[in-house]
Formats: sequence, structure tokens, C-alpha cells
Amino acid sequence: MNHPYDEKDERRSRAGGRTAGNSDWDAAISEVVQAGAEAGSAVLEGISDVLSSLGSSLGLGGEDKPVDFAKWRRRLDRKLRTDHQDGGLALAIVGSTFAFSFGVAALVMWILAIVGPEALNLTYETYQVFPILGGVFTPLTVGFGFMTAAGIKSFRYYGRLRKYLRAAHDWVCSVPALARASLTEEKTVRQDLARAIADGRLPGVCLSEDGQTLYLDEALYQPQPAAPDPEPQAAPPEPQSEEGTAFLHHLRSCRGKLGPQTDEELVRMEKTCAAILAFARNHPDRAPQLRRFREYYLPTTRKLLDTALGLGSAEVTNAQTIRRDITGILHTLNQAYDTLYDTLLQDVSLDVSTEIDTLEAMLRQDGLTHDFAADFGSAKG
Repeated sequence: MNHPYDEKDERRSRAGGRTAGNSDWDAAISEVVQAGAEAGSAVLEGISDVLSSLGSSLGLGGEDKPVDFAKWRRRLDRKLRTDHQDGGLALAIVGSTFAFSFGVAALVMWILAIVGPEALNLTYETYQVFPILGGVFTPLTVGFGFMTAAGIKSFRYYGRLRKYLRAAHDWVCSVPALARASLTEEKTVRQDLARAIADGRLPGVCLSEDGQTLYLDEALYQPQPAAPDPEPQAAPPEPQSEEGTAFLHHLRSCRGKLGPQTDEELVRMEKTCAAILAFARNHPDRAPQLRRFREYYLPTTRKLLDTALGLGSAEVTNAQTIRRDITGILHTLNQAYDTLYDTLLQDVSLDVSTEIDTLEAMLRQDGLTHDFAADFGSAKG
């Protein structure tokens, strides 16, 4: 018969065996995990070395471009496709797949939510799952939809860059020629190239300042010297000045054709109008005050003179009446033109008086004059 303590000892021995076995199993698992980590690290380092050597072999790692343009273009085209365009395509595929899946799921959930728990023979608590899931799936659908759009946009962008690259036949090419060869608007070509150069997608490439020439080797680019500033050209004479000169010539040509009294009015009018037109040239800021003088009074006066000249030398009653009336209006116009010129000079006189007062005050302060009455004809001392 066995002793009671023998059974206890046997149980302790078995428990100790199981503990030892577990320890051995944990150690084995740790060794496997460590070996896997070391193998994964080695694989990643190998992939990194391969990618680095591949970038160097492609000649796109900041080294000088190969002499053969076709070979360089082919390598850059391959890099754009594998590194960027394929990524955009993958993004579009993944986004569209998830957008479609979540979109269908959201549609089903909303349909079930609209049907109601009674038609589905469900409790209200169970029915609440459908609108909740519909609210979750809907933003996911929208998000993956944006992801799809971004992928498509990226795919098309790099596709256009590859078209431009394939359309180039030398290190220096014309942007309009690339646009025609790629069937793309010139503005779009210029924007795409500028963006790719700024982002480093086209290393060692530059655009001319005017955006008309693409240099696939920036060492070939030579900035154009700045064009000298054009010499300022004299402003063309104002139409009003030409019309005013023509009006004065017309007044002069009418002398001796409408009678002695009319000639006196014509001479007076020529002097006054010449003075007003000279004032207008010297004071362009007063142009609004003279607009009606130029646009109405001068053309109407010339029209009346032309009417009088058209009568010829006929002495019939109506002809004499018309000449008399035109001579009378010329006298009235001369009075009006004298008044207009006097009004213009009043403003100038005020300005001149102010300038003289200021000048006298400054001369007095600087002690540069002692006899204002003799120097300026003024009573100020």
C-alpha cells in the first residue's frame, strides 16, 4: 500500500514536468520569432540596396544625364510610370472598389431602414442597426470616392507628363510643339511642366522665363539678357488740340469772304479762341470746364460760317438776312468767349497771388530781400 505522501510527490513531479515543458516551448517560440525578425531585416536591407542600385543605374539620382537622349528619356518615362502613375492607378482601383462596396452596403442599409421594422418582422432595437450602419457606410463611401478621384487625377497627370516626354526629341524643345504633339492645350502643358519641375518629378529640367522653351538638361539653359527699357515716346496730340487748330485755320480762311464787319469779329474770335486753347493745353486739369466749348461751341460756330460761305455773293433778301444774323451771333459768341477766358484767368490769378504771397514770406524769413516795394511792386515791408 502506497503512502499518502507518495501520491503528492508524484503530482508535484508531473506539474514540474509540465512547467519545464512550457518553458522549453516558450524558448523555442522566442528563437523562431527572433530568427524571423533577423530574416525580415535582412530582406528589407536587400530590397533597399536593390532600389538604391536601380536608381543609380537609371541615372536619376542626381547624376549627370547620359549622353544618349533616347536612353535617358526611356529611363525617365519608366520611372514616371513605375514610381508614380502606377501608384495613382492602384489608388484609383482600391478607392473605387471600396467605394462601390460601401456604397452598395449603405444603399441596402438605408433601404432596410426606410422599410421599417414591421415589414421586416424585427424588434425596434434590432431595426436600429440599419440606420446606424447606413450612417457609417455613407461617409466611408464618400471618403473612398475622393480617394478614387485623387488616384484618377494622379494617373492622368503623370500620363500627360509621359506624353510630353515622348513628344520631345532633343534636350531642348518648344513648349508649343509639345502641346501640338500631345494634343494638349499649351497652358495645360506649361502648368504641368512647372508643377513637375517644382516637385522634383523632372530632375535637372527647367523652363525658360517666358515658358516657351523646355530644357531637359538645365546646363543648356542660358537666361536671356533683359531687354532695354523702350525710350519714352511723345504722347500723340489730343484730338481736341487738333480740332482747335483746325478751327483757328478755318476762321483765318473765312476772312475777306463775308464782309468787313464779319472780318473784325473773325479776327477777335481767332485771338480769344487761340488764348483759350493755349490755356487748355497748359492746364489739363481744367478740361471739364472747357468740354462744352470744345464739343459744342466750336463745331456750331464753324457750321454757321460754312452756311454763310455757302450763300456765295448773292444779294437776295434772305441771303442778306442770313449773313446779318450770322455776323450778329459772331459778336455774341465773342462776348461769351471773352467772359469764359476771363473766368479761367480769375482762377489762375488767385493761384498766382497765393504763390507770390508764399514766396515773399519765405524771402522775408531767409533775409534775402529788404525792399519788397522795389522788388515786387508791393507795399509790404
